[in-house]
Amino acid sequence: MFRSFLIASLAIFGLFVLAAPARAIDGEAAIGKPFGVGRITFSGADAGSIDERLCRIEEAGGQIYYPTMTPGLLGRLFNQVLGPPQTGAAGQVTIHFLFRGDEPLKVTIFTPAKIELTLTPRVENERAFNRLQERWWRDYQTAAQKQIDEGNHPPLVPSYLQTMLSRRLGLPLKDEVGLLGRPKPVEKPAPSTYDSLQLLLGLEELRLKTVRDSMLGRGDYGQRLTAELPAGMAWPPAALPPLDGDVPVETIASHVPPEYFYIRFGTFRNYLWLSDLMNDYGGDLGSMVTMRSYVAPLNKRIQEQLGLEQNELAKVLGPNVINDVALIGQDLYMVDGAAMGILFEAKASELFADDIQKQRKRALERHKTKGAKAEIIKINGQEVSFISTSDNRLRSFYVSHDKYHFVTTSRTMAERFLAVSGGAPALAQSAEFLHARTILPIVRDDTIFAFFSKSFFEGLLTPQYQIELHRRMQATTDLDLLRFARLTARGEGYDADKLETLIEGRFLPASFGKRPDGSSPLLAGTELLDTRRGARGSFLPIADTRVERVTAAEAERYNAQAALYRDQWKVMDPLMIGIKRFALEKTDPAAPTIERVTIDGNITPLNEAKYGRVMAMLGPPTTQMITRDRNDIASVQAVVKEINLLGNIPPHHLFLGVQDLTPVLENRKTGLFGTLQMLQKTPGYIGSWPKAGYLDMLPLSGLLGGRPDADGFTQFPFGLWRREGGGFSVLSFDWSVLANVTPNLRVSEAEIPAQVRIHIGDLSTAKVAPLINQLYYDRALAASAGNVKMLHMLNQQMHVPLDECVTVAHDMLNAELNCPLGGDYKLMEEIGGGLYWRSTIWPEKFDQAPADYKAPLLDWFRGLDGHLTKQQSRLIAHLEVDLARKPEAKAPAAAPEFKLPLFDLFNGQKAFKTDPKAKENELPPPLPPVKQTTPPKGREF
Repeated sequence: MFRSFLIASLAIFGLFVLAAPARAIDGEAAIGKPFGVGRITFSGADAGSIDERLCRIEEAGGQIYYPTMTPGLLGRLFNQVLGPPQTGAAGQVTIHFLFRGDEPLKVTIFTPAKIELTLTPRVENERAFNRLQERWWRDYQTAAQKQIDEGNHPPLVPSYLQTMLSRRLGLPLKDEVGLLGRPKPVEKPAPSTYDSLQLLLGLEELRLKTVRDSMLGRGDYGQRLTAELPAGMAWPPAALPPLDGDVPVETIASHVPPEYFYIRFGTFRNYLWLSDLMNDYGGDLGSMVTMRSYVAPLNKRIQEQLGLEQNELAKVLGPNVINDVALIGQDLYMVDGAAMGILFEAKASELFADDIQKQRKRALERHKTKGAKAEIIKINGQEVSFISTSDNRLRSFYVSHDKYHFVTTSRTMAERFLAVSGGAPALAQSAEFLHARTILPIVRDDTIFAFFSKSFFEGLLTPQYQIELHRRMQATTDLDLLRFARLTARGEGYDADKLETLIEGRFLPASFGKRPDGSSPLLAGTELLDTRRGARGSFLPIADTRVERVTAAEAERYNAQAALYRDQWKVMDPLMIGIKRFALEKTDPAAPTIERVTIDGNITPLNEAKYGRVMAMLGPPTTQMITRDRNDIASVQAVVKEINLLGNIPPHHLFLGVQDLTPVLENRKTGLFGTLQMLQKTPGYIGSWPKAGYLDMLPLSGLLGGRPDADGFTQFPFGLWRREGGGFSVLSFDWSVLANVTPNLRVSEAEIPAQVRIHIGDLSTAKVAPLINQLYYDRALAASAGNVKMLHMLNQQMHVPLDECVTVAHDMLNAELNCPLGGDYKLMEEIGGGLYWRSTIWPEKFDQAPADYKAPLLDWFRGLDGHLTKQQSRLIAHLEVDLARKPEAKAPAAAPEFKLPLFDLFNGQKAFKTDPKAKENELPPPLPPVKQTTPPKGREF
């Protein structure tokens, strides 16, 4: 009822708008300096059809700049409520733009149909000019923010353009203006651990802020190094239990410094397994699940930087010459340049060393045009092979001790390896590591064992790392800004090869590049480098960067962060993860091989205060659980502790389930109604037990609902139903789901205690697979369309020639554009003769996934079961993931035969397994079966 009323209201409003006299194409152009401002308004009646994805404007003399296209008021209302049209729409569109000169503008608009017109610029009074400019600026910022919110790419380009134009034209940024139109005072932000975590994790939010601050001349520009490096944080020792006798550990750990992260593969075959798994399904672990619009080849980049290869010969010879492999490092900053390396324990040391040297010679040959060179340097009195280029794209130290061979990007790490191999304290002797090996003992024979020590996390928070991370963020941002400024200036016809010209033209602020540490961006031929750190993506490792003196602002910032960590975090927690893979028995020889990967994660000792509200909400572990319905394809439940919020809420279980029912996908919508429709069409439910839980905080019963009927059903707005009884309170948009599920709800005794339990079945054969395919398709199509928008944005905003846009985009992102649908981006001719970038695999109809489309997740995912348990000083997570593997190529005869151990099915999938020794809860069914087969008639909303 509410939805119908809203649509009717919009329709009536639309009739008034459409009843107004039809206007021909309307435009104006006001002369100004440095830019004039123009406007063109047209409708579908003029263009025949308007597709927002394919709207583009051109001017014969190239004198139109920074256009922004905005649908009319009615179009914006329908877009927000009903979602944007999936195909061409006959709405009204207004294009605002800047231009130069006073000559007539010969304009061509593609919608994609062609509209041609000539605008004659006029001299307007100041008030009329300012009003037109304000409209352009408002629409321009709105469009830029929409692009940022869509999140298909790092939001750096729209942020740069906004701040650059704001400075050049003296126009206020929307979020820096108060209610009365006055500039907001620039307040110094209070330090927070979140800011530090953004820096540690390299979050886009911080990069966006750095772009804005840099363009507005804020930051440490021009400051001097007047302060000593602050003292580091004094962390308390870990509270570890005493060891009970000797703890067996692997010998390779005796050559690893205790402050490094440690990822041990055990055998070279395990190392190849992870690499092959990622290559089979997208290139990295993230691409196996998400729909990425671009892919940064991080694994390839670090492999290239180390000068190592992974070819078919390595797969054959590796298991014969390598006994153990570990990835170790001081950080994981692979996006900008990491301090990490690979440690090998060789079976045939001389043969292995000979192969490494051959790989290094081939690396030098590949990089010879970059001036690659080989040196023998001495570290701790031992000769070390070092191959490198000046931009650090090749930076590889090779050092060996006995049968242990270490290849690393960092000189500091090579020094520490030699020191530990020479008798300095090693990871294998540290109390933390020995404790970890009592929890995940070596006899487990894990495929992958990862250990991140307390001292590793503490190392990331040292003054050197924190201050250099800030400087590195600024260096990366400066390279991005210089790249954007050159493209923008070239598009306006300026000389873009001199920094002075870019600053004089106000494409960059006067303070640009004046960093306290003396480093600056450098244009070297066609490449942009940092004078101290090298090329973007392969910066000098932080471990090798000397930080001796700092600015007063850097010292103050670090000391404030250190105080926060001392007060709020107090101690860092070690993290250990064990991953083991098994074969599942095949009932059908023709079926794909299914592997079960078990993942055991432990944080111990645990200081839960730093993990925020979510951890604080969990109640004590319990063997009580809500029995999972047999028709659930996915089920999650959590034990929640009591809380005093709007009344006392006692401890209870929250549970959620999604039934394996065929979804209805016809007449799909987007926007607000699309979201509501998706919730309504998903055959799921959410409930609590005992009844007085978080769900009763929702103001449904008292404000919007009526009294329960004889079966305990209550109807709420937007098609939501609730059923209560037997201590359960369950909500669903589908009455039949409640009717079928609630009679089967019971409290049972589980085999293992836990706070969180999760189960996801085999989605590839589930009835909900079409819904998953559609969701993935929607996201893949949005990501693919986002790439095309970016390519057209480069053309429209920076005047990059259309045929160069892909190359420029790859350079800007330091990654390759990826069409998640599997297509390629090509220039194609549309109606009216306009050229557009499109994916070769785009369908004619955008609103429905093709019948043969399959979500990438369904290619490999075959089920998940897991639980999380928080004890007094320990957090334990256990996951079992079933995955399908692509058929392996037949191994050459030289490769030794290898078989996975079979998984004991009776010991797996325990999250929802009942305890066979416990008596079943003797409570009667909490809710009786529902007699009627159709929903009762209730109030309409």
